[in-house]
Amino acid sequence: MRFIGCKTLLLDKIKEVIDENVHDASTFCDIFSGTSVVSRYFKQWYEITSNDILYFSYILQRATVENDAIPSFSNLKPLGIIDPVQYLNEMNISEMEILEQEKRFFQNTYAPKGGRMYVNDENALRIDYARNTVENWHELNLINDDEYYYLVACIVEGIPFVSNISGTYGAFHKEWERRSYKKFELFRLDVLTNGKNNRSFNEDGVELLKRIAGDILYIDPPYNGRQYLPNYHVLETAAKYDFPEVRGITAQRPYENNKSDFCLKGKVIEAFSNLMENADYEHIILSYSTDGLMSVKDIEAIMKKYGIAQTFKIYEIPHRRYKSRTQGEKDELKELLVYVRKAKE
Repeated sequence: MRFIGCKTLLLDKIKEVIDENVHDASTFCDIFSGTSVVSRYFKQWYEITSNDILYFSYILQRATVENDAIPSFSNLKPLGIIDPVQYLNEMNISEMEILEQEKRFFQNTYAPKGGRMYVNDENALRIDYARNTVENWHELNLINDDEYYYLVACIVEGIPFVSNISGTYGAFHKEWERRSYKKFELFRLDVLTNGKNNRSFNEDGVELLKRIAGDILYIDPPYNGRQYLPNYHVLETAAKYDFPEVRGITAQRPYENNKSDFCLKGKVIEAFSNLMENADYEHIILSYSTDGLMSVKDIEAIMKKYGIAQTFKIYEIPHRRYKSRTQGEKDELKELLVYVRKAKE
């Protein structure tokens, strides 16, 4: 999934930092999980705790982190549905047209029939039919919670492959891009089995850290002033399917309760300080950027204050070169991995 700050390309580097500094750990917490790629990757070695304030992120975590295997869907088999992902993907448009118009939130809101072009009308109907079907199965106890979250996650993961956007859902293109013509399909997610008590949460990370503890804490907060929910509101609605009141040409859903202090220059220092103070983890790794709201000096001061100062390390990873606003010269933008050890209470 395309996602701001996605750490797919940094996974091996994060592993190197852990291998260098951590020699005896069994638990790993991904407190700002996003697409959950970090949690999924480290699940092969650790018991995972994952969290994000966005509900669509929680759905992905619940399906692939807390679930420890692909569910069996045993109650659907007497209905002749052996593989619900295949069943929904192979449904004909003519069969889906039975869905009442008032239940077609995606078609009525994000497609041309609703005056917008996030997805085409046919794909919007496929998404609506799949979401309504999964909700009905859940309400009728034909699927349990594990099965429900897995199927909703497969729906959410499939949407970016047919979305008429540049990268986020802050706006849609006025002309259809090539991917928009693809048929929407649920994306079948892999689930790694590690046999451990993996847990997923949908909470404010700073508050959650007051109640949990472990060995390794990985922190990947927002870097800049862009709040995440306005950029991913379509996926949030696909996950919740709560028929929200939307506003504006981009059909934004309300997000006042999902704002992050890490996106606010006047609050980010306090937010990071609170997080570090609350963190009952021995090994802390922060992902950040030299283009972020916090300076390297800010990060160092806070992590040394709450950690063991002599263990503090910064690993710089060249990202790309950009033009300086002040001098007009090319500066290097770097991804940072920052480590500190914190004395366990």
